[in-house]
Amino acid sequence: MGIEVVMKLAGIGFLTAVACQLLKQAGREDIAMMTALAGLVIVLVTVVSMVGQLMQSVRGVFGL
Repeated sequence: MGIEVVMKLAGIGFLTAVACQLLKQAGREDIAMMTALAGLVIVLVTVVSMVGQLMQSVRGVFGL
């Protein structure tokens, strides 16, 4: 769970950035903003789930 996670998050960021730029070029700034927010939400949900897994591992190690 090392470099794969970083590459996944970087890929999501790259695709979101490309989509935003294409939408801005097409004059759809409102949809571009929604795309950026959707990308941010996807990344945050991924990070929160990983933090949850980390907390479960810590609880298992310390027997809490």
